Amino acid sequence: MRKKIACVVQRYGLEVNGGAEYHCRVLAEHLADYYEVDVFTSCAKGYRPWDNYYKTGVEVINEVNVHRFAVEGIRDAAKFGVLTKKMNSGDKSVEDEWIKEIGPYCPTLIEHLKENANQYEAVIFFTYVYYFTVTGLKLELKNSILLPTAHDEPTIYFPIYADLFKRPKAILYNSVEERELLRSKFGTSGIKSRLTCVGIDIPEEKEYKMPKALEKYKDDYMIYVGRVTQGKGFDELNKYFLKYKAQNASNMKLIVVGKIDNGMTITHSDDIIFAGYVTEEEKTALIKNARLLVMPSFYESLSLVILESMAVKRPVLVNGKCEVLKGQCIRSNAGLYYENYEEFEECLNYIVANKEAYEQMCENGFAFVKENYDWNLVTQNVISLIEELQE
Repeated sequence: MRKKIACVVQRYGLEVNGGAEYHCRVLAEHLADYYEVDVFTSCAKGYRPWDNYYKTGVEVINEVNVHRFAVEGIRDAAKFGVLTKKMNSGDKSVEDEWIKEIGPYCPTLIEHLKENANQYEAVIFFTYVYYFTVTGLKLELKNSILLPTAHDEPTIYFPIYADLFKRPKAILYNSVEERELLRSKFGTSGIKSRLTCVGIDIPEEKEYKMPKALEKYKDDYMIYVGRVTQGKGFDELNKYFLKYKAQNASNMKLIVVGKIDNGMTITHSDDIIFAGYVTEEEKTALIKNARLLVMPSFYESLSLVILESMAVKRPVLVNGKCEVLKGQCIRSNAGLYYENYEEFEECLNYIVANKEAYEQMCENGFAFVKENYDWNLVTQNVISLIEELQE
């Protein structure tokens, strides 16, 4: 009989686009070569508000057993806003109510985990913020691993998270910066851990087809991939790119791949093309045929799309106020970073105008991904931590 592991994440599915959720899926699928993998998740597809898009029960997706539990409380945006203000002010009396509201509130999942966790070699909780992780780690499981996807943001300093990072028996860190943040702020140095817990598949050398409507922009655009939201810094990128176009004679376009958040204010332009949802192959083609990829986010524990860009030999331009993104650029020597508009403009012009440096960044990024994010290395790294839990 194969050994079993479990993953716990707030949403899961081929249609679910989200950093931690995607991370969970690709890691679970690669670990399925070595273990029987069960994923415990909600029935939600969306998170604003949580819904019950999927049916309860078990579904097998790419050899992973996905156990879905009904959301019992749909997030009330107004109530959540009020509670968050109280949390910001340090009001501990609303913590239980707030964590239910941030959701997804599925107490039956936690109860199932409590009764069945001992059959697994490890139970891996993805991302520190949500109900599943906060409540699940309070079960004090002897086989718990936290993959926190943590970054230096206001939420992490809420009192409810003060001892959360000391509860797991082991931690999987995404980046050097994430590890140092948790060690310095939350004293996690004594907890078993590994660094690097996700890999990148180098695309095959074949012709990936761009969406037909975008083919005319080939080689003359920069690309953003991700949620179109203030939380990812898109409002600043929107402003910076339009200012750049106004001040520089350039044919450069900005192609945006991702869903626009409800209520997001955007300044539209003929130079900004919103592609919406695309397939994985189309995304690969769009990145591969861009001049560069831009990532304006302030808060990341690791940017997978930056690594995907490096994997197809395209340099990156990132927000230098995010230590993780800045660190990825410095260690790879495959991109540049900015902290204001002037630096954004200067970096973009440098990448476009300096052919020799551009080509070197392309090669540097490819080598960096191959040496550090090969899936064989990553899975063995994670497996070694799982096995250490049994010692």
